[in-house]
Amino acid sequence: MELSPLIKKIGHSLVEIRVRALKSIVCKLDHSLISVSDIVQEKMLFVYLLEWFNFPEVPMQEEALELLTTLSKHPSAAQMLRDVGAVDFLTQLAPNVEPRLRAVISGTLDQLFQLPDLLPIILKACMDIMQCAWLNPEFLPSIFPQRRSIILHETVRCLKFSVFPWLTLTNTDRHILSSNESSLRSNNPNMVRTTCDLLCDVIMQDFPPEIFLQRPSIVKSLLSLLRVGSGKGEPRFLHSQALSCLRQLCAGLRRRLRFHQDPSFYSTKHDPVSQNSSFSCSQEVRGTQRSQASSPGVECSPRPSVVGRTGQRARGDGQDGDAASNSGSSHRGGAALQAPVQTPQSPADSAHVELPDLGVEDVLELQLQQLTLAQFTVAIMEHAIPLLKTEGSHVFHRVLELLCDAIPLLGDSVCELVWDDRSLVGMELKEKLQAFMELLGDILSYHQSHRADTPHSSQIHHRMAYMGTAIFTIKLLQTILPTEKAGDNLPESTATAIFHLCLDTSLGSLLPSVQENAVAYLEQVNSDHHDLYRGVTRAALWMESTCNFLKEAEAEGEKNWLELLELADLAIDGLPFHQHLPIVKECVHICSYLWKFDQPSPLLQTESQKLLLKLLSHPLLPVKTETYTCALNLVKDSVGIQNVSRQEQGSCDGVNFLLHYRVLYEISAFGLQDSVNVAAKDILLFLLKGRLMMTASAWDRFNEALYPVMPILQGYVGTEESLGNCVLLISDTSDVARDDVFPSTAKLKAALRLLFTKQPAVRIAAVQQVTPHLTNADEVKTVRPDLDQAVMSTLPNLYCLRNPLDISLDTNSKSVLKVESVEKLFCILSSDTVDISLRRSAAEQLSVVLQGELAAKAKRGEPKINLFELETQSLVTRAERCSEQPCVCILRKLVYADPSLRHSLAQRNLLLLTLLRAIITTFDSSNFPPRYNIPFQAASHHAVSPYRCVLPPSSGLLTLAPARQALQVAWNTAWHSGIDNLLEETRTQFHPDLKLSEAQILSLQATHLPAALQDCIQAIVTAAAHSSVTSALSRLSLYLLIDRLSLPHIPTHSCRGTLHSLSWQAAVSRFLQVRPACVEDERLLVGVIGFLNAYFRQINTESASDPDDKDLRWILELLLNQVRSENECQTQKSSSFFWPLVPPAVWFPLIYLFSHSLRSCLSRLCLALAGPFKSQLAVCLLRSLRVSDAPCFYGLPSLERTLQGMVSLTAQPGWSSHCPDLEPPSLCSKYLSGLLEVISSFYVEWGGNSMSFMGKGVTKNAVICLLHLSHEMLAENKDQASNFISQWSLGGEAAVEEPSNCQLGLAWLIPLWVDRDQEVKFASLALGAALSSVPSGCRALCASCQNISGGLWGTLLNILLDQQESSMVRREAAFILQNLLVMPMPANAEEAKDSDWQHPCVHDEVSGVSLVGLPALQALLYHCQYFQHVALSASACYRGRYTFHLQPASSGFVTLLQFLSSFSKLLQSCVTVSQELIPELDVLKQLLTTLVAVLMLDTRGLDAGTRNTVCLCWADVFMLLATLVRRDSSAAYPSVSAALGKRWRTFAGTPIRCSVCTDPLLHTVALHFLSAIFTEETKSRGDEAVTSNSMCAAALSDISFEKRSHQDPLKKLTARALLTLLACSPTAQNHAAKAGLIDSCVEQMKQTHSHLHLESVRPSKASHRKKGIKLTVEILRSALYRSDECKVVASDARLTQALYALWPWFLLDDPTMEAVLELLCVYTANCTTACNALCGSVPPGSKGTSGSSLMHAVVKLASGVAPDNGTVQKLAFSLLTNLAMSRDCRGLLQKNNFLQAFMSVPIPKAGGGGCAGSLLGQWLKLLVSLSFAEDIQQSILRVTGVLELLADLAPQRRHALLTLHNLCFWPANKPHVISSASHVWGALQSLKIEGRRKTFSNFALNKSFFSCLEFDVEINTVLVCASN
Repeated sequence: MELSPLIKKIGHSLVEIRVRALKSIVCKLDHSLISVSDIVQEKMLFVYLLEWFNFPEVPMQEEALELLTTLSKHPSAAQMLRDVGAVDFLTQLAPNVEPRLRAVISGTLDQLFQLPDLLPIILKACMDIMQCAWLNPEFLPSIFPQRRSIILHETVRCLKFSVFPWLTLTNTDRHILSSNESSLRSNNPNMVRTTCDLLCDVIMQDFPPEIFLQRPSIVKSLLSLLRVGSGKGEPRFLHSQALSCLRQLCAGLRRRLRFHQDPSFYSTKHDPVSQNSSFSCSQEVRGTQRSQASSPGVECSPRPSVVGRTGQRARGDGQDGDAASNSGSSHRGGAALQAPVQTPQSPADSAHVELPDLGVEDVLELQLQQLTLAQFTVAIMEHAIPLLKTEGSHVFHRVLELLCDAIPLLGDSVCELVWDDRSLVGMELKEKLQAFMELLGDILSYHQSHRADTPHSSQIHHRMAYMGTAIFTIKLLQTILPTEKAGDNLPESTATAIFHLCLDTSLGSLLPSVQENAVAYLEQVNSDHHDLYRGVTRAALWMESTCNFLKEAEAEGEKNWLELLELADLAIDGLPFHQHLPIVKECVHICSYLWKFDQPSPLLQTESQKLLLKLLSHPLLPVKTETYTCALNLVKDSVGIQNVSRQEQGSCDGVNFLLHYRVLYEISAFGLQDSVNVAAKDILLFLLKGRLMMTASAWDRFNEALYPVMPILQGYVGTEESLGNCVLLISDTSDVARDDVFPSTAKLKAALRLLFTKQPAVRIAAVQQVTPHLTNADEVKTVRPDLDQAVMSTLPNLYCLRNPLDISLDTNSKSVLKVESVEKLFCILSSDTVDISLRRSAAEQLSVVLQGELAAKAKRGEPKINLFELETQSLVTRAERCSEQPCVCILRKLVYADPSLRHSLAQRNLLLLTLLRAIITTFDSSNFPPRYNIPFQAASHHAVSPYRCVLPPSSGLLTLAPARQALQVAWNTAWHSGIDNLLEETRTQFHPDLKLSEAQILSLQATHLPAALQDCIQAIVTAAAHSSVTSALSRLSLYLLIDRLSLPHIPTHSCRGTLHSLSWQAAVSRFLQVRPACVEDERLLVGVIGFLNAYFRQINTESASDPDDKDLRWILELLLNQVRSENECQTQKSSSFFWPLVPPAVWFPLIYLFSHSLRSCLSRLCLALAGPFKSQLAVCLLRSLRVSDAPCFYGLPSLERTLQGMVSLTAQPGWSSHCPDLEPPSLCSKYLSGLLEVISSFYVEWGGNSMSFMGKGVTKNAVICLLHLSHEMLAENKDQASNFISQWSLGGEAAVEEPSNCQLGLAWLIPLWVDRDQEVKFASLALGAALSSVPSGCRALCASCQNISGGLWGTLLNILLDQQESSMVRREAAFILQNLLVMPMPANAEEAKDSDWQHPCVHDEVSGVSLVGLPALQALLYHCQYFQHVALSASACYRGRYTFHLQPASSGFVTLLQFLSSFSKLLQSCVTVSQELIPELDVLKQLLTTLVAVLMLDTRGLDAGTRNTVCLCWADVFMLLATLVRRDSSAAYPSVSAALGKRWRTFAGTPIRCSVCTDPLLHTVALHFLSAIFTEETKSRGDEAVTSNSMCAAALSDISFEKRSHQDPLKKLTARALLTLLACSPTAQNHAAKAGLIDSCVEQMKQTHSHLHLESVRPSKASHRKKGIKLTVEILRSALYRSDECKVVASDARLTQALYALWPWFLLDDPTMEAVLELLCVYTANCTTACNALCGSVPPGSKGTSGSSLMHAVVKLASGVAPDNGTVQKLAFSLLTNLAMSRDCRGLLQKNNFLQAFMSVPIPKAGGGGCAGSLLGQWLKLLVSLSFAEDIQQSILRVTGVLELLADLAPQRRHALLTLHNLCFWPANKPHVISSASHVWGALQSLKIEGRRKTFSNFALNKSFFSCLEFDVEINTVLVCASN
């Protein structure tokens, strides 16, 4: 099949063609007409499919993306998609499509990133099951078919994260886990409880949490404990224990997940034995390093070890016999090392150690049995969710805590594709998730539908349980279930529960966004329920509007009537629900009020009338009755008979709102027919009879409104009732009629209408009303027939027929005549000359024709038909008897077809009378029927009022209990203006159906946080037993938990914010001030501390904390007092084994409380309290650490808790500086001793880096504490920092007691660098970096690594260059190397002999050559291919930014960035140590090019963490490049310049991003780099090699400089960078000129002058402003440098005037004066305009004498003799030299006799110099410039003795000779030369002698001078005479 034409149509410009082509291809694929293999080679198909999304209209997006996904599964198609750029295109497209389509794009990208299928199909299936974002395929185990059946054709797509990297265990570890798992299955509850405590306190602190997923037996046992019966007693307690363990495991897994997701710790290393044990084989490296090409297996780093006890602990509870056997030595501060039996070893020796017994594990089987993260989370929910259906608040709280921690794990492991995943894993997860949802629905129903007679406490529990479960349910749904998939996957019970949740008004008011999400799900799953919810919402809004309306209406003062009418309209809509009829009266009165004014608002009248009509026509009878009643009462008050006596002006205005035809129509047409007819009749009667009570204008308005409704009212005409009689009189024309308001035609029509009534009396009265019209004198000549008595007696029956007539037109038949024929017939009919019979025939034919097609045309009103109508009217008026009937027939059909014609003819009185007479003439009274029949059925008024509103369906809302309760709560809340007033007030002045029950009020009280929390606090205050306090605390903690669970939804009342406003501290503090006396007291204290922990934990999670938090101050003061008292008690104890005063059960939560309190301190007062508290707490923790050394060796739980507290405490800076009894060094030393003892006992003695996980938690916390401690000791011992290293040595006391053991020194630290735990590695290396920051630390580290292969330098380089290591670990290794490079390194062998620092040292065993110091460093770097590593990493980093999309790759990108950062710092240190290293770097060019490329990384689209990493890397690269350029520009600058020149436009954006970065360091180093680059660029000014664009100028001048204040530390750096940029780049100068930088600087100087003038009495501020002036002047100097355009701008800005105004202040500050003179020198260089500007007069108002100028000031400055500041004088002469170009300037010098001072300049002695020589040189330079101008040569020669002096100086001073040359060159100067002939001759002789003696550079000048003199014969003769 040829597919090319079809594929080509996919790219067609017309959307219809594109859609058809795509549908055709998809359909062919679906029906197997073509296969994927048939189209994968069509490259244009892929191009067109991608371009599909570039068209303006993009239909079938999902189909196109699905087709791409299908194609991407084929290897050839995937490769072709990659070739055409699909990866980048789809990556950019993803953010712009709907969320459901992003998943499709992600699937396509996953296919494109899959490697070629080189593995067996079984392994591929295993990879699908064991997906892990951090596992490479090569490390996955093979899975054999016989192990487990696998569906190979389905891929697991629903897992974001599957399993953690596999961790091996030793026999001891396995034994520990097995032992604890057996204990959990014990029948002894005490054993189970103890085991759970051990798991929480020890095992889970030591073992990585993923161990328990990889060996899930313990997890399964814990989950089984949750299935124990829910009765009273021990099982419930076991629930709590199991929940605590599982919750801690969830928290640990969450931390580990974040750890693995942290790019800083991303590592490709795995956990085989060879990589993680002290016995792994390593190469002997002594200053050498393997190349990068080595295999990963060979690239294992050397693993030093501290030899210790090789025995393994059997159990982790600290009670083993092996532990007890060594307890006696533990108190000595360091445990003695047990040396092996064979031979003693060096403490830091890395010799072979006995391999621990790892046993044989079936790893494959274990990996198949492990739990994925998703399975673990689902298992927790499966066992925990049923416990939510509990009656115990404590259990519910603990379960909800566990579920709160499990939710994030579920979101991290399962994606929304689970609902479409057809794999076994996906289907199983889907089924379980649906089961959870169904169970949650049942639980919600259970807690919501409790019995009403339940005790109050139980009701509150159910309400709080409902709240917590509801929020958890919504959060669960949001985590895993997209709303668009809810309809197919949400169980019915859950949907019902969500419906009830949506109707929960009180919960919705607390958490509106949670309810909004619930509504979104409800809309998808049940449209009927959603409609009900919307109905309830609308009704609640109407209720709220009703209450607001009543309040606004009753309020005094001015009102917003329009808003009030809107509220009234909404209130009326809600009447079916609240039935609050008083609003009807308010509405009617408002309508009456708004119509009273003489000039009312039309808008208000219109809106109020709509409101009135809505009420008058309301479907509810009570509403309508109340409306008519209120209206009738108003009418009575306004036009009642009682108003006659009032004689009030405008008393009838109250009925104005009724005097409108719409209102009267509603009353007449519908009110008179309804059950309110009595009130309606009364209203109309009062109005009809109220003429005497109304004003004339009101009566006229009434009649005007009455006229349109007359046909309706005449339906009620009669002679028996009052209303009928009143209506009958309206059409009467006799004297009985009251007025002539109605026109004659209207009365005629009214009378004619009365002839159609059934009442004979009314018809007789109608004839009497018609008769005057028929006998009108004006028409008597046309009266025919005569109206005699016989005729008059028949007129009442004029319209009484035997059978009704059908007057409708027959539009079915069509006329065959043409329009022309019809026109001919009409001409015959209208002609006066045609015979009457012919005219009659034409009329008859026309009447037949109009029955058909022409009738329809008449209805459309065509012009000729209109003419025909007018003529027909005249025919009827004057019709002969013979043609009268056809003409009337024609007219009837026309008016029937055209209503507008009918209405217009009805206003023609003559036509009506003519037709009436015609009827009378043809009437036959013998045909009068026995009973009355209406002649025909005519259209009447509306059957239903057009103003009648449609009531919303209210029956369902009022009968459904949740809906009814929701409306009750909504009404009561609105009625009482909030829940607070509702709970306080009990008045019920509304419908009883809206009254709240007691249970509802209690539910509201439990939901409304201010009331609920106040109730809890009151319960604590008034509690008489522990149980009451515990219950209240449990409720408070649950509210805090619900607050945390609801995140990110923001509640209306946050729990902590509400508590902050309540006085709860006093209620709680009494429990913290009393020491527990029994177990119940301890439990209560634990509950109090648990609540405080939850409370203060939220301070750290909330976005904005109060810096002046009273709660923090309170807890700090309280805890500080308690800690002080306990320390005082402890000092009185003599026992060294005193247990802490705080019970063990309380100590652990108390430590967390301490940590939360300290981390939250922000205010100054809190920090002041925190200082002493930290120090006192430090003493307590230290004592606890010492007490841990109990008779049973180490009590692990206590030690774990203590160390965790120490980690939190020591992380606070200055924690040791506020202890009253101990100095900071002493306290730190005690800490160090205790922590080293811990390291010795738990790390050194246990074999250093053993594989066992036992004690790893202790080790990690101890190392982190030591890291914090090192920084504290360095900060507190700044003066003696080098002396504290000796305290860090381990084993000193042991060495004294056992001489065979040498002191370890820092050897204990080295094995930690290669520990199994990445965090331990990082912390220990960071500790090494801290210790090596002082020289003694460097020496100690080197000494501790003497016996390790490669030594310290080799170990660190190994770590640094290990590509599989994490970036954080490599960075710390780089920091240590940096510190080592700071040491004074010998540069050669000679210096090494006298240096006490002999590092690094390398030895070549083959040649026997040893290198020390800098040569050794260079050899190390070259041998390990250091720079090649870095260049490769930098290049990969740049490529990675644009190619990495998957998470592992992204992590690798960040890792490369961090490594590059560390390298840059290290290389900078190397360059700083040795500048000679730069030219020797043969890879420098490639390296610098790559580093510059890194600076051009695009940070758009990166997450915040990655962006920060990029910024940190930029800072280090900027600093390195700046150092290289400044240290050796010739070697580094060309490469940097070339790299920048290629992509300058791209690089120019980097400084802009740096300027807006939050880190000032990045901005600082970027400015340093730019300054260095621009400084070098200035040297090649004109080439524009780099700064070919003005973008960087824009960044610096507009963003950085102008917007920074003078106090900003970056101001000066920015200015320096701007200075160098402007000096080197004409492009930048042009941009600055156009951007207004020069104008801005000049204006700034003018403003500074004004401020200085005002602040002249305050010198301090003036000096500050002078610094700003200097900066501005320097910027101007660079901007004007060699730029004519900028000089013109400066002249236009009047630069010289601004400088002259500031001149007095310049004279007071020499540095500023120097800058100003330099500016003027640059300004006047080769610029006559600038020179003339300096000579211009000062403008009026400026300081200085009249006629003075800036040049006068400069001349004065140059005239003075200032031996202490020759720079200013030198610059002044340089400026005068420039000014000599200008005639005006030369003239000013002549006038001032400035040149006379030349002769007074001191002449230095031969060989002398100094200030005198410098001043003479400046004068001579000025004279040279002046002597070029003829107009001033005479002035020079007039100076007495000038020629003689110049002649004397000419042999030694080149400028003197040049001046003489210029003076002698002009003939006009001949007399002066002749008069000084002898001196000139002497100068000539001296020059000749000098020329013979040596050849000097100005030989050409001498020759020119000789020629000048010899040219003039007269001068030559005089000189010859002078020689004789």
